[in-house]
Amino acid sequence: MPEASVRKPNINDPPFALPGFIITSTRKEANQLTIEAKSTATAAICPACQQMSVNRHGWYARQPQDLPCIGQNVGLQLTVRRFVCLNLYCTKKTFVERFPDWLPFYARRTERLTQVMRRVSFELSAESARRIFRCFQIISSGDTVLRIVKQTVLVNDTRPRVVGLDDWAIRKGHRYGSMMIDQETKRVVELVKGRLAEDIQPWFAVHPEVEIVTRDRSADYRKGLTLAAPQATQIADRFHLLMNLRQLAQRVGASAYNRLKKLPVSADMRPKCPPFARSNSQQRRVAASRQQRLDLYNEVQRLKAEGVSIGNLSLHLHKNYYTLRSYYHAEAFPERMPGRTPHSILSPYVDYLDQRFEAGCTRQAELFKEIWTQGYTGSATVVGRWLKAKRILAGEDSITVTTGLEITSSSTILPSNYKLSWLLVLDPVKLDDYDQKILAHLRSDAMIDNFYALAQAFRVLLKDRCVSAFDTWLDTADLSPLKSVRNFCKSLRDEYTFIRAALEHEWSNGQTEGQVNRLKFIKRQMYGRAGFELLRQKVLYYPGST
Repeated sequence: MPEASVRKPNINDPPFALPGFIITSTRKEANQLTIEAKSTATAAICPACQQMSVNRHGWYARQPQDLPCIGQNVGLQLTVRRFVCLNLYCTKKTFVERFPDWLPFYARRTERLTQVMRRVSFELSAESARRIFRCFQIISSGDTVLRIVKQTVLVNDTRPRVVGLDDWAIRKGHRYGSMMIDQETKRVVELVKGRLAEDIQPWFAVHPEVEIVTRDRSADYRKGLTLAAPQATQIADRFHLLMNLRQLAQRVGASAYNRLKKLPVSADMRPKCPPFARSNSQQRRVAASRQQRLDLYNEVQRLKAEGVSIGNLSLHLHKNYYTLRSYYHAEAFPERMPGRTPHSILSPYVDYLDQRFEAGCTRQAELFKEIWTQGYTGSATVVGRWLKAKRILAGEDSITVTTGLEITSSSTILPSNYKLSWLLVLDPVKLDDYDQKILAHLRSDAMIDNFYALAQAFRVLLKDRCVSAFDTWLDTADLSPLKSVRNFCKSLRDEYTFIRAALEHEWSNGQTEGQVNRLKFIKRQMYGRAGFELLRQKVLYYPGST
């Protein structure tokens, strides 16, 4: 049986073929593969008057870069024809043939190479993309990567029906922007500077097809949507409502914190191992820090008495807004309470030390030697600090630290006000045993117990999206003895329609928050140096959007 004939491969066959050209030669120099090709066109269309011409004027050379091949950088040396325009009235006397499908006019790269570089450039920072290109023998620079991103024309012809609206920080605490996403396609459709009513109105004014908008409880967003998109149903985000509840719990906790510290403590609530006693130098640093916070608290209360609002406090004091807000609502100076004892090198030996302490051994050197034989590798000073704190709890010693906090045997580790607010709001099933005990201890205060019942009822109705329960909750909260709860209830009634819509519809701002998180990742990827237009390009880009 005769052998099948095998055709010798031709360099002009795919995938090496260049449309409209015939390859004349190739040569390799170091990491460079050069392909020489000549145009085969006999006629071309004038780009100015669109008239066909067959009159050749001459030749000219183009040297674009192409996709790498077998680990080599590929450079093309193309010989292209120049034609004479036959139209006497045309503005162009001569013109060169063009190849829009794979080699744009004036381009130094083929279209297929540009597409690959564009995809990588949008996924990475400029310098990271440049380093990746170098690995694949693609000659580029950081500026080239940025230029590719900025010159990309994004096609955004979506007509969103359900829109998510949220703010994001251009520079946190100073300048903000707004993001609009299509909730159904889960794609960002626009970024605008600012988060005021007048900043979002232009976009919504030209999108009358919007039927539903999910947002946080921003008054500016509410005003802007009411004016520019009156046809749209506004939905208050349920997560933000839960956050508002936690903030309310924090204000309630701040006002009752000093009272909660005086609650009687049961034996099982006392810490097994107290925080180590501080050295004199540590106490001096803590005291200085406390004095600074106390001075700030007194200044906040003075401005509050003069009628200065929370929003204007930061303009006067140039401090963190959230710190000023907590001081503004606190009835007394909020002391910092110690948290849980962190894990230390002594932790594996605490149970043994407790047994020896209860047996009457209170000598530092003796305890240190005993645990040293068990594998302890720390210093005797750590044992001494533990022993000093243990004596305080046992009533053998008593000190009043210069922070103003008295440590005695009846002390309990009350959580910070921030942690306390979460204990009052979270599902109790999700709390561990320690937090369950702390919560039960807090609820021994009648005011806190009353608020806890309201907070849990509000959390459940948000989770179950129960409209009738919301109406009942408002009536109950109106009768609360806590002024902050009544004010919170009033703010909910002001947005009753939007909150009711949140309970009736399944839409939320969760997808929008996720897209804001993606935006933050892109910002950090470029080390926060991206301007607004570059950032907008990267956030709005999706494969297939060009």
